[in-house]
Amino acid sequence: MNITNSVVLVTSAGSQLGSTLALHFASLGATLILCDKDTRQLADAYHLCCEISDNVYQFPIPDHSIESISALFQYIEQEIHRSPDVLINALTVEAMPNIFDHAASDAFTQSLSLMAATLFTFGQATAEKMRKEKKNGVIVNVISHNDYQDLSGIDNATSMIAGFTQSWAKQLTPFNIRVGGVVPNLEHESTHWAEIRDELIRNTEYIVCNDYFSGRVMAA
Repeated sequence: MNITNSVVLVTSAGSQLGSTLALHFASLGATLILCDKDTRQLADAYHLCCEISDNVYQFPIPDHSIESISALFQYIEQEIHRSPDVLINALTVEAMPNIFDHAASDAFTQSLSLMAATLFTFGQATAEKMRKEKKNGVIVNVISHNDYQDLSGIDNATSMIAGFTQSWAKQLTPFNIRVGGVVPNLEHESTHWAEIRDELIRNTEYIVCNDYFSGRVMAA
């Protein structure tokens, strides 16, 4: 896929991961749509991208419900008159609480449920658009961690990413829609965030550009 001619939708674009991915794809000439529930962080990422590209749009999304995502796609159609060619599902994983910490268990369970719901709703809505318009689209699920001194929780998220990526690829390959995943490598816990970030970006770009990559997860 030629990134320069592509419309790229980045979720959680105000996060550290989402904003760095957005900046990279803006530098490659893609038309970007940034969305996030955090309006302040979204605005910061939007203004940074606007410094290097004129083809950047932002959409504050109140939640990840089907109604909110439908409103997002309506906005994209109105502003760009094209649906996304690429979806980058950017997710940030939280540390897993101690197994004996009963107070934190509900919050962690809700966090995992929200992550799964976010992946699925954005993936489903984008895939339906791509299939309807017969696009050779790409969906990339990318995760990072808030605290690289404590990577607990990454293994659970990695399993989730792998499951979604493999099952979606099987369902979407007949429609020429590719699916890939990018996760931090657990073997390199001492690696600095900047190095991990660069690897996440490179691997995401590789998946988007490589027309033969689908159904697999890359470790950064």
